[in-house]
Amino acid sequence: MRDTKLSHEDFRKEIHKVARELIQEFTKQLFERLMLEEREMYLEENVHTKGNGYYERNLITPQGEIKGLKVPRTRDGNFRPALLPPPRQKAMIDIGELITLLFVAGVSTRKINKILETWYGIHYSPSSIARLTKVTEEEIERWRNRPLEETYLFIFVDATFLSIRRGTTAKEPVYVVMGIREDWTREILGFYVFAGGESAFLWREIANDLYRRGVRKVEMFIGDGLSGLEEALREIFPGADFQHCVVHHMRNCLKGVRKRDREGLAEDMKKIFRAKNREEAYKELMELKEKWGSKYPSVIKSTERNFHCLTAFMKYPEGIRRFIYSTNSIERRMKEIKRRTKVIEQFPGEGSVLKLLYYLLKEENDRLRSRTLPCKDEWEKFVKSRGNEVAAGRHT
Repeated sequence: MRDTKLSHEDFRKEIHKVARELIQEFTKQLFERLMLEEREMYLEENVHTKGNGYYERNLITPQGEIKGLKVPRTRDGNFRPALLPPPRQKAMIDIGELITLLFVAGVSTRKINKILETWYGIHYSPSSIARLTKVTEEEIERWRNRPLEETYLFIFVDATFLSIRRGTTAKEPVYVVMGIREDWTREILGFYVFAGGESAFLWREIANDLYRRGVRKVEMFIGDGLSGLEEALREIFPGADFQHCVVHHMRNCLKGVRKRDREGLAEDMKKIFRAKNREEAYKELMELKEKWGSKYPSVIKSTERNFHCLTAFMKYPEGIRRFIYSTNSIERRMKEIKRRTKVIEQFPGEGSVLKLLYYLLKEENDRLRSRTLPCKDEWEKFVKSRGNEVAAGRHT
């Protein structure tokens, strides 16, 4: 009778095969979950479309080819997961990024090494991993408290939420502030974690921090109308203008609009913000009111009430307006934080959040400081045409 026992080598190969299949299945589930969450973020921004199932494709990874990966799609056909590489290209995760994410999530250095060996066949000693992840609290605080420029043309403020464990786990707001300097490069000015919801007190703390670190003159702040934000900023920087993010305003208005009316109402609202000046914008608002006021009075009331802050950007040349009418430029950074923390369901403490934010935002700041926005010449012409009155240095 034939011996059905597996040899030691065959048994080892079989175990490796099963392990490989399990890792591939885990990777498949992880990619699919992250892509679904990425689509949800896309749908929040694009309220005129919705999910439209998924299609299947294969994905090449360091663990082998994953077959039948379910890629979500939208009805407008414009959504493509940033996580997904082009066909026939391998999906890679940066090793340094992976190590840092695992470390701030509270994974021990020995377990990190085990994960790297299993997934990538790479061996790091615990001491090597510790060196890679060693970011001292002093280093973080030194960067967060560094002196800032006296003048910033525009400052953007935004917040997102991360799950942090302080005995119990809760979602807490994380605030990020980004400025446009006089040379038209951008700079991450600060990031803040407070154990509590958004409030005027917290915004005042952030404004005070900017002032303490040397900021004195700001042309305009751009935010999304968060509770108490405008009042707190004006208290510390009374000469600065405030722009309520147009994209956030429209998004909030359209939440209460029936689906069949959303596209038409959105197009009519856009006419307000595409106007050449405030006078034309107000005429478009009156036309919006005439057409939609009886059906959606709350939309009209909200737009009328915030009209001044929604159109503050119109005092500047058209070539500059596209950079300052919304918080889109800083929102992209917030989404990157969310994307790169998806693998961390909860942070073990505030220290871990600060380490990750430092890691991500310092890296992003280096990129921003090396790129100049194409507005410098137009801004200089604008300042010259208006005289010293509108130069960024006029605010105190």
